[in-house]
Amino acid sequence: MAFNEFGREALSLRQLLWRGLIVLGSVALLVAVPPLHVSGQSSPSERDDVTLEGSYTDMQFLAGRSVHIKADVADDVFAAGRNVTFDGAAAENAIAAGYDVELRGGTVADMITAAANISIAGSIEDDLVAAARSMRIASEGVVGGDARLAAETIDMEGRINGSLRAAARRITVAGEIGGKADFLAERIVIGPGASIAGDLIYRGEADPEIADGATIEGEVRHVEIDVPDLTSVGFAMLRVGLVIMLSWAIAILLLVAVIQLAFPGLMANAAGHLRARPWSSLGRGIAIMLLAVVLAGLLFISVLGIPLGAALAMTVAILALLGLVAVSYCIGLFIGRRQQGSAGIQIGGRVGWAIAGAIILGVVTMIPFIGGLVVALAIAAGFGAASSELWKRLRTA
Repeated sequence: MAFNEFGREALSLRQLLWRGLIVLGSVALLVAVPPLHVSGQSSPSERDDVTLEGSYTDMQFLAGRSVHIKADVADDVFAAGRNVTFDGAAAENAIAAGYDVELRGGTVADMITAAANISIAGSIEDDLVAAARSMRIASEGVVGGDARLAAETIDMEGRINGSLRAAARRITVAGEIGGKADFLAERIVIGPGASIAGDLIYRGEADPEIADGATIEGEVRHVEIDVPDLTSVGFAMLRVGLVIMLSWAIAILLLVAVIQLAFPGLMANAAGHLRARPWSSLGRGIAIMLLAVVLAGLLFISVLGIPLGAALAMTVAILALLGLVAVSYCIGLFIGRRQQGSAGIQIGGRVGWAIAGAIILGVVTMIPFIGGLVVALAIAAGFGAASSELWKRLRTA
């Protein structure tokens, strides 16, 4: 039984979301186009006040200042206007949006509506989904299935054969509910003639006002609103952010160590070049980066140039990594007072100084405003130094 109830609730939620999307799409479509009447005989001069009468077998789209529907429609009806009235009409799904929406007599299979004021005084064979400022189901109103309502005030005087789930500032029940009632409201009033066949579940802080003579066959249950603690959420997000940052930092340090181990001679020469010619290395690195970005952008314009552009971008990324390792190694040697070059330093020492330099760059990055710029310029300088050393090796190869 619990499983079936859970499945039914999940299905109802999916249906509610799906129908809500239908409402939003319909409203956007109807508002975007000028007032129209698809199948009727209204002339352009009558478009501000649209009236649909007769019988129709196809879907109807109606929009105007005032929309009055009296027809028998074998398909769905979409209507938007300041005042939308279903007056003794018959339709499949009625989807309406406006300032005032009223179902006055007649029968529709399902109804989905959004308005400032909604009045239901007709018959809905299946479900009702509605959002409004003021919502009223009159004593003549009947909902054959479930109702899902959201409003500032809700007055339920008619009959709902299924369950009622509603959220409002105030909810008043004076009619009949054939299933359970699930309310979220500041004030809940169950009138003397009200009847609820299932449980009354309320989620507000105040207890419902249940009058003498009201009938509730199920239990009256209070369910606490599970509002997440924003402080806990903030700390959780902070922890996730720290874990991500730490993971990236470890990955970069491992990458620095791998490159230093793979190209010890190149990194030593690049660090020496950077220490001897820092400004020329910076200028060369910035110039090469800018030229590579422009050239890659031009290559990506054409289909044939995309592979070349991707290869160029990958080459620049690899050189940037080499530049990061070169500047990290240079900083590590400077801090360790090893300005005399890398002669005599063991492989483990080189890796250690490169990692130390990378950690220092990471700390500098945390300086507000200028930290990121300083690190970017340092990597550009290392880029220029590494490029120069690679070019020398290619010329002498």
